[in-house]
Amino acid sequence: MSVISSKRKESHVQFITTAGELLKFTTQNCLKFPKRITFFISTDLVKTAQDIYRDLIYANSLYLFTQEHAVKRKELFEKALGYLEYLSSMLNVAMVYVPNTKPTVWTKWTDLIGKEKQLIKNVIASDAKRTVQTR
Repeated sequence: MSVISSKRKESHVQFITTAGELLKFTTQNCLKFPKRITFFISTDLVKTAQDIYRDLIYANSLYLFTQEHAVKRKELFEKALGYLEYLSSMLNVAMVYVPNTKPTVWTKWTDLIGKEKQLIKNVIASDAKRTVQTR
């Protein structure tokens, strides 16, 4: 069955797709950075984006059948939020050392990070409602 486009919502697993977009965007742009800052900034940015993606894939594979899974899932989501905050702060450092990058790149990067944060917070809230209902 199809849904009228005005009534469509984002998928509950949109956070994984957005994390993949963030990883791809981060990798593509870090490859364009000058080689002199590869070991100081670029590798950190890409590694952090990889950690976010990995943790979200792992968290999504856990089901809320047991309390332990619910706790572990929430911890992974919170860890991903922490990595997103770190990624934001590292972007501020990167802006200083790579001033020739277009402003639209930084804007898109921060938009992806902001969108991902919001999606994760929504999933955490949704999980909290589901665990309360199942008890």
